[in-house]
This record gives sequence, structure tokens and C-alpha cells, in this order.
Amino acid sequence: MKCCASFALLSAIVASSSLAQATLLDVFRTRADAPATPASSLIGTSACPHVHVDVPFELGDVILRAICAHPRARQTWSAARGRASAVDSARSAYLPSINATAGIQHDTVSTRYDYSAYGLGSVDRSETTSAMQGSLDLSWLLFDFGQRGASVRQTRALLAAANADHDETLQTIFFDAARAFYAVRDAQAAARVAMLTEDVAREILAIAHAKHQAGAGALIDQLQAQTTYRRAVLDRVAAEGNARTTTGLLAVAMGLDANVPVRIAETKAMPSERANDAGVDSLIDEAKARRPKLVAARAMLDAARADIDAARAQGRPTISLVGKRILNSSLHGKRSDDTPVSRRSSSVIGLQLTIPLFEGLNSGYRVAHMLARADEREADLHNTELQVSAEVWKSYHELQADSTNLTNSRALVEDAHRSLDISRGRYKEGVGTFTELLNAQTALSDAEKQRVLAVSKWRISRIRLAASLGNLKLWSSD
Repeated sequence: MKCCASFALLSAIVASSSLAQATLLDVFRTRADAPATPASSLIGTSACPHVHVDVPFELGDVILRAICAHPRARQTWSAARGRASAVDSARSAYLPSINATAGIQHDTVSTRYDYSAYGLGSVDRSETTSAMQGSLDLSWLLFDFGQRGASVRQTRALLAAANADHDETLQTIFFDAARAFYAVRDAQAAARVAMLTEDVAREILAIAHAKHQAGAGALIDQLQAQTTYRRAVLDRVAAEGNARTTTGLLAVAMGLDANVPVRIAETKAMPSERANDAGVDSLIDEAKARRPKLVAARAMLDAARADIDAARAQGRPTISLVGKRILNSSLHGKRSDDTPVSRRSSSVIGLQLTIPLFEGLNSGYRVAHMLARADEREADLHNTELQVSAEVWKSYHELQADSTNLTNSRALVEDAHRSLDISRGRYKEGVGTFTELLNAQTALSDAEKQRVLAVSKWRISRIRLAASLGNLKLWSSD
């Protein structure tokens, strides 16, 4: 019974070893190859800090909250951790496998001896034997022409691709959150411009009304001013509604309900309007070196090439170390010669050569399939390089144009303000016409809108160029 208990204990230990490695141990130290949390590869900390909702949000707060709350980040992070476990599984093929079996057998043999021919009748005899048996099997693959090595390279390449895909996802979330933040800022700026336009229209209406009452102005001037004022009110209401809409969308981007009252910090002074000094050629080279999308494409190509080596190795011989220990113990019973049997054991150890002779041409087809997959991945890599190059080129020149227009829009607003001041003074003095005043007012309103649009496009162009480079920290937040 002691022998039976020993085998049972050994079986339990071997059966639980894989679970212990999966839940408690990191034997091959691959956990560090995947991010500790869904956001740690971007924010650099192991956990997302708490963000207070009752205070105005800076751009960094919005991005942090969006990254920590977005389900897509958790999805790609989980995929990366799964790939890390696949690396462990591939590397475990270098370790031996040990299997233990144990059992108890109870045999009863009944025999009837017929002596009726001798006048003695029949005799029944029954023989019962009980035995316990156990075995321990060892198998250790020693040489396989690189199949395990190719499998490890393939899983590590897929892990690198998963990490790169996670980084690309984080940068996409970063960009979308920043765009939602700037959409709120732009909508609020547009609402302020609409309010300013309404104030100017109200002032002009008061001037036209006063001149008409004094008999110095025509009724048509007052009616035109009143029409312009009503239009300004409509524009202001629409702008305020759009500001509320973008605020709700920003809350959703941060993982909050749309009805949560989110506020953003006041607009800071505009940073330098100077465009990026680096040449577009160097920026394209930078993007090709660090863009997560390209890193993932290169890793997938490496994995496909490793698959080719693994497929070729599957059709080659393998050498394994095999061993077996068998133990049989009789609990009670005797042999036919009345010799008691207590224990029988045997041991086997040796080298085993396995040569695949014929497998229905599967090996050749498998290699051909992997070669085609590698060609596909290589073409995908080249296509991704072209896409990244186009994105950087487009973002770079858009930023150049938007930086120039940012300066032009400021000058446009300044000129429109001076024109309105002059037209207002001329109309009050009776020198200028009301049409001239309305044109100046319309020009100012349009200039303010162009300024809001120019600032918005410049901000988005900066962050889009950073995203195309795979580096969204290219400029400080504003």
C-alpha cells in the first residue's frame, strides 16, 4: 500500500506542475515582455491614477482617462499577454515530459473440476489475486533539426507584433482623445465668436434704430440691421448646441456617460506657430524606424519565415531520450507452483530515432504554403511602408500650410476689427453708408470663424504628424 500511495502522490505532483507554472511561476520570464497593464506602455506606470471629474480637464487628463477606460486597449493588451504565454509554451518543448500512472487490479478466477466419471462428482475452486501496478514514463526530445527553435522564433515574433499592435492602438486612442478635446475647445471658441458677432449686430441695430428715430437714417437700414441680428442669434444658438454635443462626445471618449458634466481647462496662450524644422525625408525615416504599425508588419514577416523553418523541420528525423520504470506488486495470491509473488519491477532507458518516411506529401505542401505566406507578409510590409510614407508626407505639408494660415488668420482678424471700427465711426458721422457697415461686420464675423478654423486645423495637424511618426509626444500639450 505504501508503494501505491507513493505513485498516487507522484501523479498528483506531475499533474499539478503545469497549473503551478501557469498561475504562480514565470519560468521563462516572458511576463516582462508584455505590458503590465493596458496603459503602462504609454503612460509608464503600472496603474492608472485616479482622475477627478469635478475639476477642469487638461489635455493630458483627457488622454490618460481615455487610455485607461478604452476597451480596445484592454483587448490588445490581453492579446499581447496571450502571445507571451505562447512563447512559454513553445520554450517548454525543450523540457522533458514525465508521466506517471498507477492502478490496482483485482482478479478472480473460478474453476470447476468434473470428476463424475470417477464417481466423485464435481469440485469448484476459486482463486483471487489483487495487484497494484505503477509506471513512470520519461520522454525528452534531444534533436529535431531546429523545429522547436523555429517555433520559439515564431511565437516571439508574434509577441513583438502583438505588442506593436497594442502600441498602435494606444496611439490611436491618444489621437482620438486629443481630437475630441480640441473639438470641445474649438466648439467653445466658435460659440464665443458667435456671441461676439451677436453683440456687434445688436450694437449696429441700436445705431440704425437711433438714427431712424432721429430722422437721419432710413427704415431699410434698421430692417437690414434687425435681419442681421436675428441671423446672429440663430448662429449663436447653433454654436452653443454644438458645444454641448462635443462635450458629451468627449465624456464618452473618456469612458464616461454622455450626460456627465465634463469641463476642460481654459485656453492657454498659443504656443509657437513655427512649423516642424525637421525635413520631411528625415521624418519619413523616423516613422519607418519607430511606427508601431511597421514594427508589427516586420514581426509578422519574421514569424512567417520562422514558420517556413518549422515546416521544413517537421519532415526530418528526431532523436529522443526515453525511459520507463514499471512496478507490479501482488497484494495477496500465489503462483501455480505455490511460490508467493510479492513484487516485480522493470526499467527501460534508451535513445529513440524517429524517421518520417511518408506522410502523403503533406510536408511539401506545408512548406509551399508557408513560403506563400511569407511572400504575402513581405508584400504587406512594403505596402505598409508606402502607407506610412504617404501619411508622413501628407501630414508634414498640411502642417506647413496650416502654420502659415495660422499667422495669416491672426492678421485677418486684426484687419477686420480695424475695418469695423472705421466703418462704425463713418456711419455714426453720416459719412459712411449702412451697406459699408454691414460688409465690415460680415467680414469680421467671417475672419473670426476663419481664425477658429485655422487654430483647429493647426492643432490637429501637429498631432496627426506626431501620430504618423509613432511619437505623440513630439510637441508639448497646449
